[in-house]
Amino acid sequence: MTAFKRLKQRLLPRTLFARSLVILATPIFLLQLIVAFIFFDRHWDAMSDKLVGALAGEIDMLTERIADAKTDASVQRIIKQASTSLDLAVTIKQDAEVIKKSELSFQTFAWFSIAQKLQGALKKKLDKPFSIRPYEKDKVFEIVVAIGAKDTIHFICPDRRIYSPTTYIFVLWLIGSAALLLMISMMFMRNQIRPIMRLAVAAEKFGKGQDVPDFKPVGAHEVRQASRAFLEMKERLKRQMEQRTAMLSGVSHDLRTPLTRMKLELALSKDTKGAENLRQDIDEMEKMIEGYLTFAKGESDETPEMLDLKSILDRIVGKVKRQGSDVQETLPEGRMMIRLRPAAIERAIANVVSNACKYAKHVWISAYEQSEAIEIFVDDDGPGIPNELRDEVFRPFFRVEKSRNKKTGGIGLGLSIAQDIVHGHGGEIFLEDSNRGGLRVVIRLPL
Repeated sequence: MTAFKRLKQRLLPRTLFARSLVILATPIFLLQLIVAFIFFDRHWDAMSDKLVGALAGEIDMLTERIADAKTDASVQRIIKQASTSLDLAVTIKQDAEVIKKSELSFQTFAWFSIAQKLQGALKKKLDKPFSIRPYEKDKVFEIVVAIGAKDTIHFICPDRRIYSPTTYIFVLWLIGSAALLLMISMMFMRNQIRPIMRLAVAAEKFGKGQDVPDFKPVGAHEVRQASRAFLEMKERLKRQMEQRTAMLSGVSHDLRTPLTRMKLELALSKDTKGAENLRQDIDEMEKMIEGYLTFAKGESDETPEMLDLKSILDRIVGKVKRQGSDVQETLPEGRMMIRLRPAAIERAIANVVSNACKYAKHVWISAYEQSEAIEIFVDDDGPGIPNELRDEVFRPFFRVEKSRNKKTGGIGLGLSIAQDIVHGHGGEIFLEDSNRGGLRVVIRLPL
């Protein structure tokens, strides 16, 4: 996997809903960027150039008229016209040193770039010293122009003379429209993803052996098609399990009849060495038939329920201790609540524990609750199982001959039944090396 693919997987959201929102939001965001770029690069620059140029021209015109005025009355008339017609407050003072001492502080203006443009436009228009200064009031600035050795003209200008407030409206429109589109998209995406989530929940429940009677295909055509395929698969699996159980029940009945006759014949015959061997073979055949029937049927008709797994483990440990086995348990404090089929999961764990007790002197049972599952560890100090056979031992009737034989009991179905039950709950079971020196069986049950 390349570095780009790893980075993409790390950055992309995990859920379908979040990824769908990214797919919808990305073109909206890019469109807004393009529109904003075109607006600010074309319209905003052109508009600000015109506003700044117009203000610089008015300042130049008023400066020339005031400088050429002959009387104070003429000056006051010009000042009054500037206030009423041009929205400029004009005063004349004798403080030429202000221009030398003051400098333009662009950072004090809301629109830094426009203030720079104004300075450039005034340099082109005016042939006199000038200065742009902040004013004591907000949204107002001052332009000071020298018209003599001591006299200066102070133009008090509102900010709106050099930029349009419609810019705020445009920016708010961009943000608001994007937010509105995303909200509408989220509403539609939730409605479209909800059937997929229901399908995922139904599949998870079915994988854990729980029934999903109220599930119906809804949503888009593709989702309905997937839901119908899931329902058909569920029905096929149920029919297959029912047919397997019915077939094996019939086989069991057919086999028990001749076995019963053979047992009667043996009971009426004399006790000989050959008769005893035959009686042992018949008993073993009965055990195999019962074991295989149990493996095939399982506890599929049992209803899952919320239970405390610690109580099941305590019951199993108490039973094997009464049988004389050395078993130690390490369980967390408090309850371990999980939805399971009680009899089935107890049998699966009991099979694993009894299997360990047969071939080891000491057995340790521990359980830990994780965020998404409960893990059960069964460790022993027995001979263990070779790595190459750890997958094979879960096959029905498979026996590891070097450490297990008929005299020790069992017909090779203990781990197979345990695996069938654990998988029926949506969990997993596997073997590892134990730090106790023997074998470790790990059972992971999803919450």
